[in-house]
Amino acid sequence: MELDWSLGHYEPTGKLLLPISERVVTMSEPLVGKHIIDLGCGTGNAALLAAERGAVVTGIDPAARLLEVARKRAAERGLQVEFAAGDAASIPVGDGTADLLLSVFAVIFAPDAEAAIAEMTRATAADGLIRLTSWIPGGSMTAINRTAGQFMAEVFGGGESPDPGAATPLAWHDEAALQEAFAAHGFSVELERHSLQLKATSPEEYLEESAQHPMAVSGAQALASRSDGEELQAELHRRLLAAVRDVNEDSAAFQVSNEYAIVTARRSVA
Repeated sequence: MELDWSLGHYEPTGKLLLPISERVVTMSEPLVGKHIIDLGCGTGNAALLAAERGAVVTGIDPAARLLEVARKRAAERGLQVEFAAGDAASIPVGDGTADLLLSVFAVIFAPDAEAAIAEMTRATAADGLIRLTSWIPGGSMTAINRTAGQFMAEVFGGGESPDPGAATPLAWHDEAALQEAFAAHGFSVELERHSLQLKATSPEEYLEESAQHPMAVSGAQALASRSDGEELQAELHRRLLAAVRDVNEDSAAFQVSNEYAIVTARRSVA
């Protein structure tokens, strides 16, 4: 089942990831007069930054609540940004609309990567760019997601016998895999590696803030449906805290470096 990104409060995560949106938008300048699509815009980080730099921006997201948050932020800044409901498999714009299509930690969660790439390439202008970000395995993000995924598989099943006929998920951080996926649509790919440091006063505080993320809230709701839900939640918290402590780089507080990739795709020269 596809995740409902309207759950919980994505806003704290959005604030943590703002520096990455700033990097991606800055490296894409100049933007004056260009049509930018922010796919999976969430609370609007990249969309607002691009609009501030003179771009004509369309922010697209499947989560109605996040779109409202983004609209409110744009209004507070006096920015003209169009926000619309849509997802990576059905981008509500015409062919060749985007001079630049951005997706900051968004399209990587699309359930059908092949359909998402087909839509992104369709929506991008002949001389346009696609620029997306993806986490590189390691760091607190991987630790939390892997620990939570393993625990949910133990509780609800599904983790021990994967369907041998199921397609392997696209490794959005792997340049070779992306080259192959985008080449089918006449695009070539370049990849840069960067690092984001996340900080908190303690591992406990970091985990508490992470509990507001839609993925965490969705998992909590699933566990709450069980008669032993409280015990399961306590055990999951114990395991997550151990995982976060294990990757902590600051013995006096909390700090962790998360590696990520900035992927740029453009049409190949014939």
